[in-house]
Amino acid sequence: MGREVSLGKERFLLLDWDDIVSGVEELASKIASSGFRPEVIVGILRGGLFVANLLSDVMDVEDVIPLGIRSYVGVKSRGTPVVYHRPSLEELTGKRVLLVDDVSDEGKTLMTAHSLIRSSSDPAELKTSVLHIKPWTKFVPDYYVLMTSHWILYPWSRYESARLLWRQMSPHVPGEDLLPQLSSLLGLDEEKIRRVILGAQQPG
Repeated sequence: MGREVSLGKERFLLLDWDDIVSGVEELASKIASSGFRPEVIVGILRGGLFVANLLSDVMDVEDVIPLGIRSYVGVKSRGTPVVYHRPSLEELTGKRVLLVDDVSDEGKTLMTAHSLIRSSSDPAELKTSVLHIKPWTKFVPDYYVLMTSHWILYPWSRYESARLLWRQMSPHVPGEDLLPQLSSLLGLDEEKIRRVILGAQQPG
């Protein structure tokens, strides 16, 4: 699923939407094969909600609940998870619940979400699933598709990746060299990347 690419010394797993759909179909197959039939899917914002919505379509689950937890602060630096959108979770009591994210990196986000659901409700079953896990994760979900140590470039966060990579690499690589490299890596027009980067650098 996806292809391995590099930029300088960094290695990435680059995914397009077809890769995501194929991954979700494989994930759904693993869940179904285990005998688990979720009644509600909780998707962690932002990336996990894309996966959750696609899973809901494949698995014919109508109820999808978004849960907002933010933890990433840089390409390689991760902060403490913060819940910024908390829906009413009490309705999960007695239900078979599938908690979904895109990746379990250190596992802090999934651990936070899992604990929050457990402390806020009493689901009949609570399972976890992601597309990817990292080898060092402290939270291995019940279902996943692929383990990778590469930085993952998802199609729903191309511009975010451009901003993060620019901040990390521009002190070491001239902008006129870095822009075309980012354009090639992310499949974005150079001028669009330039506008996004300059916009991010504007004072508040």
